[in-house]
Amino acid sequence: MTPTRIHLLVAAVLLAAVGCSTTYDFDPITVGGEDGDREPKAKTSAQFLRSVYADLLGRNPEQYDFSVEYNGVEQYTFPIDEQQELVAAQDAVGDPTSIRSRLVAAIVSSAAVGLPEKSAVADPKQFITDEFRTLLGRDPSPYELARFASEWNDDPAVGPRTVVRALIGSREYQSQ
Repeated sequence: MTPTRIHLLVAAVLLAAVGCSTTYDFDPITVGGEDGDREPKAKTSAQFLRSVYADLLGRNPEQYDFSVEYNGVEQYTFPIDEQQELVAAQDAVGDPTSIRSRLVAAIVSSAAVGLPEKSAVADPKQFITDEFRTLLGRDPSPYELARFASEWNDDPAVGPRTVVRALIGSREYQSQ
């Protein structure tokens, strides 16, 4: 070995020995607390359902009678309790995420939801910001706004309904 390599090797060994002999003690830390932030907790099925109905349909789940007619004559009448039926469906599975996403997809695609067509939105960034405020109670971060706007501009299938589905499907919306 050349003298330079030996010097470098000795220096590396000394640095490693010095670095390994130093220890640091840190005080324990806590995140959140009784009077501070809280850990997000998932909404119950009933809370989620009422939120979606209020945010998308502007109403609470309803109770009504559904009648089946044949040749103009009422054959059957079934009582419908939207909340009871939809909450039972969500609670019947271990993880209600897939049922929640299908429920939201059905509601968002219905004519009952007053979402504009993509071509009717003059300012996509303003629409996205407004939906963040309505559904999440906050403005989008610069990254979120840029990403949503980019998808809106790059993909013809991405529009108001896609934005709303993404926000309602988020863990932030589905938490208390």
